[in-house]
Amino acid sequence: MSRGARAALVTAALVLAGCSGAALHPRTGVATIPIDDDVQYVESDGHKLRVDIYRPDRGGRHPAALVLHGSGGIHALAPSTVNRYAQALAEQGIVTFVVHYFDATGNFTADDSVEAANYFHWVRDLRNMVTWARRRPDVETKRISLVGHSLGAWLAVGAGAMDPRIYRMALFGAGLEPFLADSITRMPPTLLFHGLQDNVVPLADANTLVAFMRKRRYNVNLVVYKGESHTFSDSAASDALTRAARFIAPGKKRSNAR
Repeated sequence: MSRGARAALVTAALVLAGCSGAALHPRTGVATIPIDDDVQYVESDGHKLRVDIYRPDRGGRHPAALVLHGSGGIHALAPSTVNRYAQALAEQGIVTFVVHYFDATGNFTADDSVEAANYFHWVRDLRNMVTWARRRPDVETKRISLVGHSLGAWLAVGAGAMDPRIYRMALFGAGLEPFLADSITRMPPTLLFHGLQDNVVPLADANTLVAFMRKRRYNVNLVVYKGESHTFSDSAASDALTRAARFIAPGKKRSNAR
């Protein structure tokens, strides 16, 4: 079974199980910030892409992250993993944008053939979203990162390789598309998270990406969670998102008390 098909089955299982929609929060001992949320529709190559926005309820500019969903897409029937991730990151002082990049190609879900046909189209849309984010008055223009889950993580690798404006990447269930390897000449600092029991994107895929980056002396680290599969438990996700926030917003002041 293909990676895309396996991811679609995971999404269907979550819908049927009625998975929890409770908010994720940083791990104990990390302060949270009140947030505002909004929805905007942003034009990219003649299409309108929905963007779900979560921002700290504070003035000024903040580090930002584009948060990218997997091949199962984002649907009203089940709570979105990436929206929960985006909210948790915003609570730690990061402006987050959940990009509905399937809007550009009219997909509901994606299998391997759809991913291959649209990969560079979606990467181009992500780069357009970086341009849009840089124009916002609440964003630190030099600290825009990518946070990707599953297909979103694989797309982030392509966008990060092509766009020097991308500051850092935090990726869940990532790997390296073979057709990209020969063309990559740069990569932003990257932090990978992977479940040891992931049967959608095997750990070997993350190891391939790590080995590729280390061979070229790119900054990369991998955190493996024992007992976790493709979709993390709340406790593992909270830990990973706390690590991710510290990675993509280094030096940002955070209290040690809730």
